[in-house]
Amino acid sequence: MTEQDRAPVWDLTRHSRANLLMALLPMLLSVALTLVAFQPAQRALSFNEETWGTPKYRQLRLSLAEYAALEFRPDVPAVTRDSARRNVLARLGDNPDGYPGLENREKEAKGTLRDIRRLIEQRSPAATLSALRIAAALEDRHDAHLTRLRTDLRRHLRVMESTVLLAGMLSGLLCSALILTALTRAGQERHTRERNESQQREALGLAAHELRRPMQALLLATDALRHTDNVRAREKLLRSIEVSAEQLASRSELERLDAMYVQMTALPAPTDLTALVARHENLRVRVRRPSGPLLWMVDASQVQQILENLVENALKYSEGQVTVTLDPPTTLWGPVIRVTDHGPGLHPSLHEQAFQPGTRLATHVPGRGLGLPLARRLAQVNRAEITLHDTPGGGLDVRLAFHIPD
Repeated sequence: MTEQDRAPVWDLTRHSRANLLMALLPMLLSVALTLVAFQPAQRALSFNEETWGTPKYRQLRLSLAEYAALEFRPDVPAVTRDSARRNVLARLGDNPDGYPGLENREKEAKGTLRDIRRLIEQRSPAATLSALRIAAALEDRHDAHLTRLRTDLRRHLRVMESTVLLAGMLSGLLCSALILTALTRAGQERHTRERNESQQREALGLAAHELRRPMQALLLATDALRHTDNVRAREKLLRSIEVSAEQLASRSELERLDAMYVQMTALPAPTDLTALVARHENLRVRVRRPSGPLLWMVDASQVQQILENLVENALKYSEGQVTVTLDPPTTLWGPVIRVTDHGPGLHPSLHEQAFQPGTRLATHVPGRGLGLPLARRLAQVNRAEITLHDTPGGGLDVRLAFHIPD
């Protein structure tokens, strides 16, 4: 396999990876934002059990309050006071330096469990009151700390809620954008495919339309050739057969269908328009032309196709004489070829519609409605315009006007 053969495969793999990363991006973003959002709440909830719901300071204060009440009552037996004091000391436990995880409360209250133990061991009402005040301060600081934690946690939860909502919105927007991009790309590809198919069908229809005329002329000429013994007539018929065969050959090259009927291009060359219009003179077609040659830069075969279509339409839609007139250039326009019939004519509101492919303005007349659209497109690539005009006596005047070169 050559490098050129491998290049498309590599490009396809690269695009597939890029599409995969784009598809995974919303999920990765959602995960990242959710993790970031949960971090503050996680830190707030990661404190040990001593921080949350441990009533040790409250139990200590209650025990101290009970002991202080007993100390201020002289009628209370010493055994009862000693029992209450031992209960307080038991609350202090083996943590003279403070409860685990609550050391900061003692710094805020400016009192420690060691101070409470020392005051209790003095066994005096005043020392007990001081110990009670320290215990109450420790409880207040701990309650204030819990209140701050709850406030912080609520704030973190609100931030987390907003962040998760934002993550969901961004993910949804990204997913929508990806889906929209995919649908747009698919729609563009479908539109391009349909347009190409439509152009191909149109090219085939135009080709079939243009092949029909020289084929009919060829059949008529061969039939007439069988029934004539006149030498001059036979030569004329043979020339007609040769012209029709050349037209069939030039219009049946499949590889040139796109250039001939879709992306039309012209190959202009000096062409005698007088001789070109003279070819169409017959019993029903009268040609008016200058006495001498009129040279103009056009694609002769394409202008010939235009005239064939215009004359054929005039003959189909009228029963009388058809006139083809070649007018010389003026200061505003180049040569103008007019094909005039005396048929029923066409309402001005339908003039533009007549140039739409497939439009048949008379159902009783055979055809596929491709003659005028093809003629206009061929005229455009030859720097000319086709317009429709009503004639005073009834009928239609079709004008092929060439632009003056820049």
